[in-house]
Amino acid sequence: MLAYMKYLSRSVALLLAIFCLCPCEADAQGRKSARPKTPRIVNRVAATVNGRPITSSEVRARLAPYVRELSMLYPRQGPRFNAELLKAKKAVLNELIERELVLCEFETAGLMIPEGAVNEEINRRVLTMFNGNRDNLLDNLRKSGMTFSEYRDSVRRELTVMAMRNSRYERGIPPTPDEIRAEYQATKSDYRDMSNDSIRYDKIFIPAQNPDDPNATPEMQFVLAEQVAKAIQSGEISFEDAARQYSKDMHAQDGGKWPYLKRKDLAVEFANIVFSLPHGKLTGPLVDRMGFTIVRVTGKRLAPAPSLNARGIKERVDDSVRRKNNERRYRAWVERLREKAIIRTYI
Repeated sequence: MLAYMKYLSRSVALLLAIFCLCPCEADAQGRKSARPKTPRIVNRVAATVNGRPITSSEVRARLAPYVRELSMLYPRQGPRFNAELLKAKKAVLNELIERELVLCEFETAGLMIPEGAVNEEINRRVLTMFNGNRDNLLDNLRKSGMTFSEYRDSVRRELTVMAMRNSRYERGIPPTPDEIRAEYQATKSDYRDMSNDSIRYDKIFIPAQNPDDPNATPEMQFVLAEQVAKAIQSGEISFEDAARQYSKDMHAQDGGKWPYLKRKDLAVEFANIVFSLPHGKLTGPLVDRMGFTIVRVTGKRLAPAPSLNARGIKERVDDSVRRKNNERRYRAWVERLREKAIIRTYI
């Protein structure tokens, strides 16, 4: 248990640093109070762009999905975890800085984004980023210290930037039919309803608390999961035999074989990981609060892409082609804005 607590302490310390958490200030009596203080999230300023603040809650809200997935993939953390998380954090902050650069340039344009457009974008994100479950979005916001009102405002600003970008770079020369067809073929999966994707996999679940051995600590269970995964990969034991011997879920005696499940019925982080895996690849142990999972994908059924002639699809593809055609000019313009801006980062 001591080893596990040390591991937990390192994990918590890293996440506290990443999420800009800090303990509550001492009370007026200072050291006289023996009651421990509960950590709270402080909404610090993460960066400023020409004096306009970007809050740490915005960064946390954007970063949280990456943290959860990386924590499952790299439960012992280490250099790979840190490198991937740092890369994600830099990308998130850069996106927010770019947003403010554009808003600064166009703050007097007086553009108004309809509430319906904001609602539509939030619904799109719930569908594509949170498996169609709005509660997952709200839970993510609570954990990051961001209110839903603040989130709506953030989405509105992003939509404003998109509108401003379009106003600066006019729609330009219309794409040819061949360009539209080529773009549709390359990106058509982006337009499907991903919540209806389904997947089948073999799974071994080793709980953090072993009901058959009360003396087994979570750390011991994790080491066991690592050993099982290595034994399967080396061919010492088959996945099916390992599942029957070690797994503790409803399909253990079936060799760990699960039926097809829809994406929306899986935890968001787990779904994102398994749907990204190639057929037959073993991964794990993945870590969540219940225990450790070894998984091997055996089949995928992706929701069909809508026809190019379906309502609104051709317009979206048209916009995509135009955006890509204008991307080079837009990037050059943003870099000029960045060069003349006063940008300060604090995280």
